[in-house]
Amino acid sequence: MSLTHTFSLSLPPPKLLLISALLTLPTTANPTTLTTDIAIIGGGASGTYAAVRLREDLNTSILLIEPRPNLGGSVSTYRIPSTNSTFEYGVQSYLPYGPALPFFSRFNIATEPFTSKPLTALNVDVETGLKLTNYTPPSLNATTAAFERWLGFVEKYEDMLEPDYQGFPRRGQVPEVLLEPFGVFAESEGIEAAVPRIMTISGVGYGGVDQLLVLHIMQAFGGSMTRVMLSNSFVKPVGSNSLLYERALVLLGTDVLLSSTVQDVMRTSEGVELVVKQGSTEYLVKARRVLYAAPPSLSNLAPFHPDEKEKAVFGQWDEGGEYVGVAKIDCLPEGSSVSFFPSKAAPSDYLALKDYSYSIRLDSTGPTGSNLFRVVFGANFTLNADTFKEIVASSVQKLQDAGTVTGTCETEFKAVSSHSRPLWKQTAQQIQDGFVQELYNLQGYRGVWYVGYAWSVPYSSTVWAFVDSVLGGLVEDVRGGRGVE
Repeated sequence: MSLTHTFSLSLPPPKLLLISALLTLPTTANPTTLTTDIAIIGGGASGTYAAVRLREDLNTSILLIEPRPNLGGSVSTYRIPSTNSTFEYGVQSYLPYGPALPFFSRFNIATEPFTSKPLTALNVDVETGLKLTNYTPPSLNATTAAFERWLGFVEKYEDMLEPDYQGFPRRGQVPEVLLEPFGVFAESEGIEAAVPRIMTISGVGYGGVDQLLVLHIMQAFGGSMTRVMLSNSFVKPVGSNSLLYERALVLLGTDVLLSSTVQDVMRTSEGVELVVKQGSTEYLVKARRVLYAAPPSLSNLAPFHPDEKEKAVFGQWDEGGEYVGVAKIDCLPEGSSVSFFPSKAAPSDYLALKDYSYSIRLDSTGPTGSNLFRVVFGANFTLNADTFKEIVASSVQKLQDAGTVTGTCETEFKAVSSHSRPLWKQTAQQIQDGFVQELYNLQGYRGVWYVGYAWSVPYSSTVWAFVDSVLGGLVEDVRGGRGVE
């Protein structure tokens, strides 16, 4: 499927205010000065795709700045030591949507159908570690029927939500059904049986889905995702998910700064200047524009000194904590998937599966005998990696203490990756009052353009389609040479 999108919002010309404060001086006496058309912040799915398209297809110079030692964002591949074996513990598969398959082909990467490893479910009480013996998951027939009903609903609104929100209704015109609490909607439409799989695939709903808006669930699991799920047509690259980003890094070469962070930013009449630190090396990056492709939290944006207009929008996100990892857990049965649920989910309250402050799932993975588990964790509060590991280890210990499993339950983490990000949890009133338009009206404002999961349906394929719709306006802005006015 080939989709072409243009930037359709009527945006005013960017009027970028001069910042009176001076740029924080680099601590190095003679920082390396780099000049580029566009500085891209964040080398995940959107930032990497944008870098390739801008430099290779649109004849625009770029510098991609990424804090991690690799590109890829939510893609996390674990390589078993002393072997050539790998497995994915981050992104698992892709939608065959828009520019996805051509982007893989560009790097000579074939794709193949994604098949998940069959695992035996072990559902336990998140508080006690006891087995939830009276929990009954929905049947396959009930799940399929519920998804077919859900698809019939979401397809009515697909044009306003996929791949992005450029066609979203204006202030006061948002259909009320999109702003209903999801719990009420799910019960009235009879789609409860679809909820467990929606949560498992998308990760939506940490802390509970009852009071999330129908809109929030549609963003996480809309028409494209539902059709692919029903037809079982997810794909994955042959090799590993990291291969795409490894080859993109080779292509982009010295136009990428890995393990680098933006320390300070000044938006001037000439463009945007950024102080960037990479280990002991400091750079003064002079760019005409910035393409921001990282999670847009106020803390992440602090070096940009957001003004009141920017703070008013980015201050409306809800922050949580999401982590994935790989852990060796000898006491858990291989071939199992251990899910920690609140007891109220039994016997069949599927809307209650995440009615707890955090959720944990442990999926057996890796070669037979390795006792490796993929750890999927989400919380409705912020936390660091050490706290994440402590919660998981404590939860595993509960299984031993409750007699749910035998043996000594030690949790040895092999790899951890944070997927924490600001989340859409605006109220119905905020959405009806024009939050989406306020968000999109920041495109180009004060020299910064935005792409990424917060601006579109949060999957690589849809994010890439959104990037394509933004690049034309960004390049025109750069070549117009307006500077920061």
